[in-house]
Amino acid sequence: MDAPDLGHAAVDLTVALIGIDSVSPSLVPEAPGEAGIAAFLSDRLGTAGYAVRLIPAASDPRRVSLVATRTGSRPGRTVVLNGHLDTVGVEGMTDPFAARIDGDRLYGRGASDMKGGVAGLVVAAEHLAAVDAPGTIIVALVADEEDASVGAEAVLHDLAARGQRMDLCLVAEPTWLDLAVAHRGYAVVEVELRGRAAHSSQPETAVDAMRGLGDLLTGIRDADDALRRRPQHPLIPSGSLMATVARAGTAPFTVAASAHVVVERRTLPGESPADALGEVRALVEPVVSATTGVTADTRLILSRDAWEMDASGPASDFADELSAALVSAGGSVPARVGAPYWMESALWQEAGVPTVVCGPAGGGLHAVDEWVDLAQVERFPVAVADAVGRFLAGGV
Repeated sequence: MDAPDLGHAAVDLTVALIGIDSVSPSLVPEAPGEAGIAAFLSDRLGTAGYAVRLIPAASDPRRVSLVATRTGSRPGRTVVLNGHLDTVGVEGMTDPFAARIDGDRLYGRGASDMKGGVAGLVVAAEHLAAVDAPGTIIVALVADEEDASVGAEAVLHDLAARGQRMDLCLVAEPTWLDLAVAHRGYAVVEVELRGRAAHSSQPETAVDAMRGLGDLLTGIRDADDALRRRPQHPLIPSGSLMATVARAGTAPFTVAASAHVVVERRTLPGESPADALGEVRALVEPVVSATTGVTADTRLILSRDAWEMDASGPASDFADELSAALVSAGGSVPARVGAPYWMESALWQEAGVPTVVCGPAGGGLHAVDEWVDLAQVERFPVAVADAVGRFLAGGV
């Protein structure tokens, strides 16, 4: 296919993918998950000559990821094309799975996050197979990116168990076809404060966990202010610390015997999310010391590393190739940008695979009016096929 055909094929495939409900059951318990969309793309990539494996998560067979592999007739490097198949829920949307084109926008759940990017990767992979590109292409389309990344973890485990060598991973998260070269990490810490209940008319007989909660929330606010005054990464907003869940008390006229707080720490490249546990404990300790009888448990429940693209080596080389290919495909020179949120690029790079992040985008992510820019969907597979083809051959 020539460039216009690749672009039109990517738009058509995006429309088809939007039409498949792949809402995450981690976020919406009755949702179907990714099995349907994985089966659809398995058939398509199999027809294109890829050997396809469907990999269900051990924790939930609805969470199905896809790995499709093809090795050309000539030697070359190995490139992973990665995207996620799940979407957030559709509450408040009208016909969320009926794709609608309005001017230069394509609307529907997952249009931008990230079925437009997935479609571009698949169309590029089909083209590279058709021209017998050298080396090996692995299309890794994963479940559960919007929650716990069980799909990416299962796929990385599968590839490692097979001894698969990988020279590069391209993650097609929505970036407006800029190059995301860094993103923040995060840690989630739970705090339980325990006191003693009593009738609110006799508070002197109680140990008030609610008061401890108030003091802790104030400490979290002050610590967040201090983080924002620290020297910052040139492309990413500062680190942050916030309470995202807070509750205490069970009834009127009863002094609260317990309180629960979920604290989120966003980290910059170079900061360890594991350090968040110590930071939160340092805020809890004076609260406990200030009120006789209050005790606390503080535990880290989830953490993910921040990420920064390698400044040299395969990722840097491919980023240059992709930048040139995007310009050749009719776009402007992509900017190098940072993202305030977390992406699975950190998992691929942690597994030893140099990683680049670039994909088509639009607006309304996680909202009722999600859309993707049609011109970007059309341009993306053209640039990916060009840049990946050159990179595959470059290691020979």
